[in-house]
Amino acid sequence: MWVIIGNIFQIIILAMFFYLVMRMLRGTPGLLMLGVVVVVILSLGIIAKFFRLEVLQWLLQNISDNLPLMLIILFHSEIRRLLVFVGRHRFKVFQKLFSEKKKQRCLDMIDEIIDAVCAFTTRPNWRSPKTPGKLKTVYYNTGALIALELAPRLNEYIEKGVEINAKVSSLLLQTIFFKSTPLHDGGVIIRNEQIAAAACQFPLSLDVRTQTVHTRHSAAIGLSEQVGEAIVIVVSEETGAVSVTIRPGELQIMDTPQQLRKFLQEKLRVLPKDEEKTSIWEKLVDLLQQLFAKAKDARRNPG
Repeated sequence: MWVIIGNIFQIIILAMFFYLVMRMLRGTPGLLMLGVVVVVILSLGIIAKFFRLEVLQWLLQNISDNLPLMLIILFHSEIRRLLVFVGRHRFKVFQKLFSEKKKQRCLDMIDEIIDAVCAFTTRPNWRSPKTPGKLKTVYYNTGALIALELAPRLNEYIEKGVEINAKVSSLLLQTIFFKSTPLHDGGVIIRNEQIAAAACQFPLSLDVRTQTVHTRHSAAIGLSEQVGEAIVIVVSEETGAVSVTIRPGELQIMDTPQQLRKFLQEKLRVLPKDEEKTSIWEKLVDLLQQLFAKAKDARRNPG
């Protein structure tokens, strides 16, 4: 019985590890690199064994002995992100991350951001949820760049911006980004449901594929590449399109306020109770608890 439980426990631990690795590599060049490394080593190993190529076998053996060090060098940025992810999520299985009060503050913040975004774009489907029956009267687009910090990694950008430290509100965001204000050129950073700073300069993306995009979009992509623990919202001054970074180096257009709200709620883990999903970690803990309970019963009732 204990052997079976031990084997199941090992499988669960390995599954969690590979899940974390694949989640961190998803949508990054690291996943392709890892696939190439695995395919090349396996292919060469099969060829060397089939044709009895002793020198190649010796070389592959030496490569295998040093493979952990090679992987650390190749995937150092992904490993750093993985460690940050584990550090941020280590207590989420065992305790509720947000109290109801903090959760409500976060939901209110999302509403204020969405109301401001609706005021920045002329697109008719971006009508403020606060006044759904009111006719949209925005006559020109306002460019905006808003970064939501998920982990304390944006200090260097906050320090170079203009300190605000004010509660997030739609009117304040509109005041910052409208063209006539001195703070409109740059990005806003939101930390702990507060506007930490404005007029922040974000790094532009170095990816050649982004050379044709506008500066705000390049800055959003660049920040997400440098700091994966941030969500960046962009409103295009030219088209009024609303985009958000869904993963490092990738922007996605949001078509409606409802779509943006749901995305932010999922990322900030503040879904309404009727939409909350059980995470894989909670499912794994429940499974382990059931296994240990069965083992305890088996010891009490060996017959």
